[in-house]
Amino acid sequence: MNYKKICISFFLLFCCLLGSRVQALEITVDNQTEAKVCLAFSYLSSEEQSWVVDGWYNVEPKQQAQINLNTDNDMYYLYTEFSNGKKIEGGPGAVNLRVLDESFYFKQDDVPSEEARTVSFLRARSNGNKANIKIK
Repeated sequence: MNYKKICISFFLLFCCLLGSRVQALEITVDNQTEAKVCLAFSYLSSEEQSWVVDGWYNVEPKQQAQINLNTDNDMYYLYTEFSNGKKIEGGPGAVNLRVLDESFYFKQDDVPSEEARTVSFLRARSNGNKANIKIK
């Protein structure tokens, strides 16, 4: 009976340790505007072990949303378009990347379509594995 308890204890410990290594970047977006916000991200994917471009994440006017990105890196890049035509882009440390008009996910060097357009992603950094984006 003690042998079973020891085995179960080791199994639970192993599961906890394994689970603690998988980390997602949790981004909370607070859209305080009257426009719908569409966000695209670029980040170092824990799964791909490569930088990926991932979009679109939509947040309705006057709403909040939580977005989880599969990364344990604190640096990410962000590009945002609004339904009223405004954009959040560029700035110090910005990178030019390609996006599609429909939902997408691809490695930065592996753009899947000639229909992709180039936009300027701004550089951002999380605090640990959390980030808050407040859009006014």
